[in-house]
Amino acid sequence: MKGLLLMAYLDEKWETMPQEKLMELQLEKFKKQLRHVYQNPFFRNRCAQSGLEPDDVKTREDIKKVPFTIKSDLRDNYPLGLLSGKWEDVVRIHMTSGTTGVPTILAYSKNDIEVWTQCMARNFVAGGMTKSDIVQQAHGLGLFTGGFGFHYGLERVGAKVIPTGAGGTDRQLRLMQEWGTTVFTGTPSYAAYMAEIAIEKGIDPVKDLKLRLGFHGGEPCSEGLRKRINERLGYRAHGGGMRVCYGLTEMGGPMSMDCECECGQHVWADHYLVEVINPLTFEYVQPGEPGELVLSNLSFEAMPILRYRTGDRVVVDSETCACGRTHPRISGFLGRVDDMILVSGTNVFPSQVEYVLLKHPELSENWQLVVLDKRGLHSIKVEVEPVVGCQLDEDFIPRLEKELHDYLEIKCGVEIKPVGSLPRFEGKAVRVVDKRN
Repeated sequence: MKGLLLMAYLDEKWETMPQEKLMELQLEKFKKQLRHVYQNPFFRNRCAQSGLEPDDVKTREDIKKVPFTIKSDLRDNYPLGLLSGKWEDVVRIHMTSGTTGVPTILAYSKNDIEVWTQCMARNFVAGGMTKSDIVQQAHGLGLFTGGFGFHYGLERVGAKVIPTGAGGTDRQLRLMQEWGTTVFTGTPSYAAYMAEIAIEKGIDPVKDLKLRLGFHGGEPCSEGLRKRINERLGYRAHGGGMRVCYGLTEMGGPMSMDCECECGQHVWADHYLVEVINPLTFEYVQPGEPGELVLSNLSFEAMPILRYRTGDRVVVDSETCACGRTHPRISGFLGRVDDMILVSGTNVFPSQVEYVLLKHPELSENWQLVVLDKRGLHSIKVEVEPVVGCQLDEDFIPRLEKELHDYLEIKCGVEIKPVGSLPRFEGKAVRVVDKRN
């Protein structure tokens, strides 16, 4: 543990707890949680199919005996088939939009809201926020977990919160100027859009705004997009930066975030158990190797989920961070399986496309991937806008197509679109347009 930085903590005792103690705590909480969910008929039947009784888990190695939970389990048991706590103790329900099928829901007790609030407050303090900050909270306030998760955590820190919700970009910019907003939250794509509109209106974020921190989540974000947001919204110029947030409805919502070191999103190990597996063999990968993230909620009462296969391809770093926090970090996010598209037998992730595009300063962050079907043959094409005022030479498209082909291992056409012609997003960006039959 070298070169620890002088950092602020919300719960220093817990955030810097020795890893041996954390692991002991996790095992005890996991065993308790397993006994709790075993009262639920679905989980009890799932365990019986594996020949497992709760008392069979005695060591960390025994955790691998517990069956995985997957997204279809939540959908097949909608709405409350996975409730393990008492219905009368439930105080809130969040859920996904259900646009691709049955919604994924999570129910919360008063204790669950408290745990969630505390975890988010830790995240914000770790990211550099203080009571003096003025925050515009632009994650949607509704069924989506992000808005309320952010809001309660921000209030726990003691910051001044303006709950604008998503959208109303002109108003967002006016409020930033009137109130001297120092922190902005929302999706990465909305942060990029905010910067674009500010410049169109003659607002220089570095000179005219006071934004120093951005806490952005709800969708994947490449390092290229983070760099652009840092520069264009003035975070870096004002001595701060953009912090990436990770979370999912099945674990209660947003749960982990970058600290000021920006070397991965801390997952609070006193409340969540992290495993990384080979999705084919289900065995643990070696430390530092990529694999599928598996999470267990160790503290929720109403609807805790154990050994949930997130479908997210990650690299996890368990070494103590330079900030002094001993909790594991998601140091590499390689894409969601849900976002993957299969084209002519090749797996393509939108994040891979964005990685290539944003290496080119001539291209804007406004792009979409179009999947085509011509007489049963599938192909992909990238539509992207150039940066305002940028002229591309005649060799640019062929070079970019070759670069995409080399990186994706599939032929990918490129079409340069007029500035302003592609969709903008105030919430989660929709990057894939699938025109296949």
